[in-house]
Amino acid sequence: MKTSVESETRALMEDTCRIKDAYKVLQASMERETKALRDDVNSLKRENKALKWSLNRLASKVQEGWKYPVAILPDEYWQSKGYEDEAIDGLHVGFLEELKTAVSELEHGVCESVTVRFVNHDEDLVPHWNALFRSFRHINPYGAGVVLYLQSIELNEEVMRQVCYHVRHKNIRTVHFTNNEFIDMRGMRGMRGAISELGNALKSPKLKCLTWSENPIHNTEDMTLFTQVLSQSEALDKL
Repeated sequence: MKTSVESETRALMEDTCRIKDAYKVLQASMERETKALRDDVNSLKRENKALKWSLNRLASKVQEGWKYPVAILPDEYWQSKGYEDEAIDGLHVGFLEELKTAVSELEHGVCESVTVRFVNHDEDLVPHWNALFRSFRHINPYGAGVVLYLQSIELNEEVMRQVCYHVRHKNIRTVHFTNNEFIDMRGMRGMRGAISELGNALKSPKLKCLTWSENPIHNTEDMTLFTQVLSQSEALDKL
């Protein structure tokens, strides 16, 4: 009789342990599902907030009316400066048209990416750069973040400074630097100032991806500085 009671007691204890283990597994599963649902709700809230921001911005600009704020100089002007026809075509198609599109999308609050390419530094183009930089203040702060492409262009220190300033302070998640040249304040080729500004951009908590490709670094000192700058970045997910 005693043995039977002991067996039943042991069986009950084993059943209780199994039930407790099953409950723990079920509880953990429910906690995971609850967290996933909460994350989904928070994600939908963020998307809804970003969408409302864009719609409000778009409605206000449509109501105001919008036009590109900088005058486009005629081809004859560029010809008088020594630009060849092919270079002028590239200036219009590769730089000005894409810049106008980007500024318009930024001003209307619907911009996902900005592309600037195929242009050398020219003081007559600075007003167009400034129009782009002013429009950066309208990047949706609640959205997924803008992607910035800078390709085959010549950047002086001031333009690079402005680019990196806005990367640091605005919702820009990805930047691609591809096949660019950098010039210092004297108009000479040089990377030191550009690399220092890049270091400031990399402090942005919003920046998650940086591509640096085919941008020539001409001496070991600049390469050392570049390596140091990259090593100090903590926010990047992808380089």
